[in-house]
Amino acid sequence: MLITFVDRPSDSPFVERVWRSHSDRTGVFHSIAACTWDIVVMRLEGRTTLIVRGPETKATMADCPPQGEQPRFR
Repeated sequence: MLITFVDRPSDSPFVERVWRSHSDRTGVFHSIAACTWDIVVMRLEGRTTLIVRGPETKATMADCPPQGEQPRFR
């Protein structure tokens, strides 16, 4: 599997879901269109990066690096 996800509902009224993911290998995946925002904190090769995505009006292709770890908040 390219990306493994574990998620749960959020305890905050401002955040819908919280999830973690881990990429086992490199690859490309479809990022679906969504009317929500995502905040992604990615850890890769000892570096931490903050990514804000959305809303997206159409599906797009996204690269997935190997051995990445991404806690996400929607």
